[in-house]
Amino acid sequence: MTFPTRILAALGLAAVLAGCGTLPDGRPFADASSALSASVKTSGQAVSDSLRDAGGVMPADEAASYAQLASDLDKVWAERIKATQAAAAYSQAIADLIAAGNAGAETTKQVSDSLGALATAAGIPVAAPLAGVAGDLARFLVERIWIVRASQKLEDAVDLAQPAVDRIAEHLADESVTKLRPILEKSYRNAVSAINGSYGTDADFDMQLLKRRKGLLEEVLKDAKKEPALRELDRTREIVAPRLKERDQKVEQVSTAYKTRLQLVNALAHSATAWAAAHRDLASAIREKRKVTVTELQETVTELKDLIKKVRAL
Repeated sequence: MTFPTRILAALGLAAVLAGCGTLPDGRPFADASSALSASVKTSGQAVSDSLRDAGGVMPADEAASYAQLASDLDKVWAERIKATQAAAAYSQAIADLIAAGNAGAETTKQVSDSLGALATAAGIPVAAPLAGVAGDLARFLVERIWIVRASQKLEDAVDLAQPAVDRIAEHLADESVTKLRPILEKSYRNAVSAINGSYGTDADFDMQLLKRRKGLLEEVLKDAKKEPALRELDRTREIVAPRLKERDQKVEQVSTAYKTRLQLVNALAHSATAWAAAHRDLASAIREKRKVTVTELQETVTELKDLIKKVRAL
């Protein structure tokens, strides 16, 4: 074999070896998914506990309302926990398949089965699609699951699963907002109403004085001799001022608590799309034989943990 021939042969072998590079480690994706699942569970407990604690200082009827709201939140959040646990299971299954270096029909079947389990856990009836919008999504996912199953290689299966993962993530993000936000809004309105009710007499008294002050001020502008009466009225208002300041501080505390809980719900919604983005990177990493990147998902988990601390501190 001549020297040029040996060079070409070596280059050809290098190209083949490069094309058959090792699959990336899928554990970072699985670990981040597991951390997300744990954070979602913990965050739900934190919000539920904060609602119950807030209800504990309310009048009896308001306390009962808060307890019911916390119970409603527990049920809705349980659905989020179930979905993220399924996402973690799916992620672990993919990581295990990568580690085993499996290929072929049995591998793609496992990917499609895990994808179907994820859709079901997310509340999408892929086993028996219903009519309407939910049915349209379910039919799309059923079709995508079969496409994944029909693929021949792991890298194709994960790549072909991405459209389904995106739609499931969008569904979870939307449901997190549409189902959880109304509960938080109602708890906020109830709290503000209860606080205002506790200071109703003071507020009514101050409102009457304000009306009298407006008329008296017009009289003072015409006759300065009536100024002492205006000063006396202002001193009378000072009697209820501390109570009204106390009311405003309580309303501000309730508003801050509401905004913090809402931040947590918004972060929960974002975590679903962050997980889908991490899955997209995983699919690319498998195809390109490069390191998996889960930075955004890890940052989302960190954000959830920080917000959990803030909610617990309310």
